Amino acid sequence: MKKRRRYSTKSRVPSRRWHVPPPLIHGPETLEGGEILQEWGSGLGVILWQAFRDSVLWATSAPESRAETFVTVGRSETRGSPEVATEPDPRLEAGLRILQRIVTKPDSIREAQVARACRQLSEWADDKGRLETALAFAQSAALAVAQDAAAAFWVATIAVRLNDHARAEVWFRRAIGLARQSRDWRMYSRSFGGLGNLYIRRGNLPAARRLHTRALRGARRGGMRREQATALHDLFAVAVETGSADEAERFARQALEAYGIRNRRVHVLAHDVAYFWMERGHFARALPIFQAVLPLMQRPIERLFVAADIARAAGGVGDHATAEASAAEVWSAAVEPEIEPGAARALLEVARGYVSLDQTERARSAAERALALASKHRESRVRFAAEALIDSLGTRPETTIEEEVPSPLAQPNPDSGDQLAADLVRTLEVIAGEAP
Repeated sequence: MKKRRRYSTKSRVPSRRWHVPPPLIHGPETLEGGEILQEWGSGLGVILWQAFRDSVLWATSAPESRAETFVTVGRSETRGSPEVATEPDPRLEAGLRILQRIVTKPDSIREAQVARACRQLSEWADDKGRLETALAFAQSAALAVAQDAAAAFWVATIAVRLNDHARAEVWFRRAIGLARQSRDWRMYSRSFGGLGNLYIRRGNLPAARRLHTRALRGARRGGMRREQATALHDLFAVAVETGSADEAERFARQALEAYGIRNRRVHVLAHDVAYFWMERGHFARALPIFQAVLPLMQRPIERLFVAADIARAAGGVGDHATAEASAAEVWSAAVEPEIEPGAARALLEVARGYVSLDQTERARSAAERALALASKHRESRVRFAAEALIDSLGTRPETTIEEEVPSPLAQPNPDSGDQLAADLVRTLEVIAGEAP
């Protein structure tokens, strides 16, 4: 008689070990941690550099030899005290105080304490805009807790912002391997998503699609709704880049359903979808979404960009009053010192709105100002677009607004798009009504 196979309800151990690449901590720098000294150029920089070097040495030393590695005699005089720092901040002072124990009592401090202190210093430096310092201490934290996927993910995130793509890829892949080994599906999904976005920046869209699909699978495996929404949002971005309009709308619809009406990141998705439609000439569909997004934007630079999008979309539908009001808001904000670095892109959108309204001279004025700011702040993409727009104004044929923006890509289903637009506006209105 054939025996019946028994099934166990216990979770199965993975049949193969996941490869975890070694950490990449050295770049082209000649002095380890030298970027910290370059970023600060002060006594605080020396204190931070010393703390970083101590933390790396401690983390990479065998636990049983750490007490012998650090010689405490006379070392306390060479270490800066948190009280002498010119940047009073609880995270800075607490982090430095803990790392001082590496020198004075190296065998009494634990890996988690060192990692927590380094992470605090990394986040503090990130808030200060000192990304090299943030990266250095992020790596120290990841070395102290070598099996922590979240620590590796944070290193990769900072490396991406520094455009250090090689380092970012290694740390993303390390985070993926560590997360898979520990069955941390949230970090597994987020790491695949981060790597996918890195490949989008490189222009490798097929690889980006595969990576974001794996991020979605990991999120579904862990039953994590927020990570599913993020992965679907990223797949929408890939579909936009590849020109797959119907697929882009399908992913946008799925992302909206996954986000739900309680997630405030819906406004980011809504803006991305509206901009996607505006780029394809669907101004009437995009305009009410931009108008619903604007009240949810908190930062001045974000409000500037949305106001510029409203000006362009309103110009596309021939709404002179709305276009003029939004353009005036952009011009007024663009002169603020903290706004100016990002104002070039906004003024370029305003110029495009003027073009739709057939106001050539005003379009030229906005485009020339966008060109000047883009050149000043080295925004090459905006600069090239502004130059092309200015050149086109001299040979611009007489057109009507309806003929203004032909789409070179396949158009999505208009009925499904209109329904998605209505659902996005309705969701944004609910979120705005619940906002404090």
